[in-house]
Formats: sequence, structure tokens, C-alpha cells
Amino acid sequence: MATVRLDAYSKGYPLITNRIKASVLSSTSPFAVVASIIDTTAGHPSRIFTFLGLPRNNYGFSLDEIDGGGAVVNNLASFAVSPATIDGLLTRNDEQPVVGTTNGLDAGATSFTFDGTETAPSSGLFKPDYIGWEIVPSEIAGRGILVRGVDYSWDSTIAKFDLLIPGDAFNVGTVFNIHFEPVQNPAGNSYPTITDFEINLLTANTTLDESYFGKKLIVEPVGEYVEITLPDIATVVDGRKMMVEIGGAATACVKFIPQGSDVINFLRGNLFAMTNESFSIYKFTHPTNGVEWRVCEAEGNFKTVGRSVSDDAVIADTFNLLEFNGASISTEKYARLYNEFVLNLPLAQRVDYDSHATGNNKYLWSLANSADPGNSGKFLIPDRRNLFERNNQSGKAGDWSDWDLDLSAMKVTIPQGNSYTGAGGNGRVGRGNNNPNTFDVPVTITGIPGLETKPINYLINKYFLVWKKQ
Repeated sequence: MATVRLDAYSKGYPLITNRIKASVLSSTSPFAVVASIIDTTAGHPSRIFTFLGLPRNNYGFSLDEIDGGGAVVNNLASFAVSPATIDGLLTRNDEQPVVGTTNGLDAGATSFTFDGTETAPSSGLFKPDYIGWEIVPSEIAGRGILVRGVDYSWDSTIAKFDLLIPGDAFNVGTVFNIHFEPVQNPAGNSYPTITDFEINLLTANTTLDESYFGKKLIVEPVGEYVEITLPDIATVVDGRKMMVEIGGAATACVKFIPQGSDVINFLRGNLFAMTNESFSIYKFTHPTNGVEWRVCEAEGNFKTVGRSVSDDAVIADTFNLLEFNGASISTEKYARLYNEFVLNLPLAQRVDYDSHATGNNKYLWSLANSADPGNSGKFLIPDRRNLFERNNQSGKAGDWSDWDLDLSAMKVTIPQGNSYTGAGGNGRVGRGNNNPNTFDVPVTITGIPGLETKPINYLINKYFLVWKKQ
């Protein structure tokens, strides 16, 4: 990608005690800062703000006095920047400096340096900038074209011109014509000399600004929950990503919050991330929806939170899982699970916290609405241990039914027995006839407590997705 260098020359501001910020602005999003430099030098002497490696594009430039919080107090300069067209050669129109009129070209002097600097500190008067150009000077209405090495010498590196003939000096009112020789692609298509990215580490609630974009953000919460407020979307350049990673050793949840009416166009419009998850977020100007935040490269359970899964491994050897064990857990530590999953379940599949232990409620999720202050900010997981699963047809997920044994078709047959003569001619069995048959009798079967009717089965560990565990 072709890039350019932008040099902005600033006069001194000795009376300003606040910081001064030089900003390159996007031409398509005039409030979005592409790059910035903050001057903290006491007295703010004249200086050059140099921006290297800018993509070759149209920009705005603003020089502002800012307070301690970064808010603009006073605008010192504002203008547009458009890089020149380069087609192999860079050309420049002739210029006509006048002795005694053009800054830095003084009557009686034998040399001038046109390097774009101020004629005197804080004067606000700047010399022409001829650095890097080879020139062909001539006197108008005078001796014509000057001969290099005879009439003058020229150092293009520092833009210094010297008269060589003894006694020769600049006469007031003399007009010179300066012709600039074409230069072969002098912009050089500058490129960034650093290819890695800057990393910012946050541990507590923070409001971001546009400077975080184009960089890596690592959030390692000190506690279980942190809120990160995104910058005003108008101040961020379209398509400039902020890479985000949630770190730390303990399980924690981080919520990313847009400002005002800004929209996150991702899932339900909320953005929660948990330990060891990552994503990138960027600004996109949608042709229909308008300006919005978009999320890509999401690595984690953003889309699958709360989903039931099975695993042969025990819980200690699994990742991003919790058990259906009836535990009470935090609405902050597991903010995504509660806000994105539990609160979006049908009403019949959620019960009050304090009634979770009543009847069959323990097989459902609970709300975080306990009257007990000790349970404030907590909700309950369903307890589905030691239960078989049944595919739902007409009930709702979490419904419980007792064990059952269907006896409606049970039949017990008792043989009548055969007739025979025992010792002494007696001792008959059965009804005593020679045509034995069978007869039915009602039978009552009573369940034995502690036993259950169950099919052939195997054991599997059942969990639900929450976050990406280490």
C-alpha cells in the first residue's frame, strides 16, 4: 500500500500551559482521528509535527489546545491535506522570491536558507521550503540565469544558497525566478517501520477513546466483572479494528457498552466476553442502517452460551463448562449467561430464586430475585443430576416426571395343574379332573422403595457452555 509522510509546521505558543494535540483526520469521517501527536513541551516552541506511513489518501488536519482530560479547549489550526499526484516525477511550479519581501531573503545578505522554518522564534513568519529540490535560479531584469559553482552554490539537503563572487550581495527589490528540477518520485512511498501493534492493558472500568483502535486491548479484571465503554463511534475511522482479548487467571466477565444511541450489530446487540475469549470490533457505515459497531473474529461462546453438551471427561478436565448441579452463581461473574440466555428463556422455564427448592422447580433456571440479601446478585442453575433425558413433545424443557411402570397390559397366568392319584387312592392336585386348564386371577404389584425402572444405559457427564476456560 502506497503511503505518504505529512509534516505540519507549527509556530510557538508560549502562553499556552495546556497540552497541544496535532491530529490527522479522516476525510470521510471528519471527527475520526487517523493519527495524532500530543505536544507536552513546556512553552510550546515552534516545531514540526511529522506523521510517517499514512495511507495515501485525502485528510483533514487540526491543531488543538486540549485540557487534562483530552477535551478541545481551543482550535489553533484546521486545514485539508491532499497528496499530490505522482506519476514517476514530482514537479513544482517556478517561484519568484523578492529580496527584502520574501521571508528569509534579506537585503545585503550573501546567503539564504529556505528550509521552511520561522525567521525568528515565535515570529509567525515562515521561510519557503526548498529542502530536497535542485534549483535553477535567475535574476529577472538582471544578469539572467546564474551559473552554479561560479555565481552561487546550493545545498539541497539543508536548502542553503550562497553567493560566491566577492562583493556580491542581495539588493533590495531584486526579483529572482527559481526553477525546480523534476524529482524522480521523491515521496518514496514511505512505510511504517514498526509492523507489530501497540498493546493496552486494562483492569478496571474504563471509557475508551479513538486512540485504542488499530491496537490490541487486553482486559484482565481485578474482580469478577468489568465494564468497558466504547468511544463515540463518530471519532473512529471506518474499518479500523480494535483487537480484544480477555485475560486473567480467574473466571470473569467483561461487558462492552456503546455510547448514547450507538449500536452494536452483533447477536442481540449486547457484547459480553469472558476469560480467554477474544474478538475484534470495528466501525462500519452501513448504506441502510447507518453507522454501527460490527464484531468479527469472535473466539468463544458468544453464540452458544447456555447450550447443553455432553463430554466423557470429568469437569476438572473440560473447558468452558459448568455442571447442572443446582449451584448459586453470580450475575456479574456470569453476566452473559444470565442476560443473554436465562432472561431470554420462555417465562415458564424460569422460577423465582426463593422457590427453586419447591417441588420440581429445581430442574429449571431461577431468576436473580431472592428476598434474602445474602443471595443478592445470584441466580440458580438447574439440578439435573441422576436424571434420564426425554425428548420433548408437548411440555417444556426442564419439566420433571416421576418414575412409572405401565401395568395396563400386564397379565398373570396360573396353571390349574394335572389330576393324579396318589398313594392310597387319594391326594389329588388341581381341580381333580382329567382335563386340566388354566384360570386368570387379578394380581396387585407394589413398587419397592429405593428401586427404579430404567432402560439399558450408559453414564455421560452433562454440562452447559459458559465461557472459554484455561
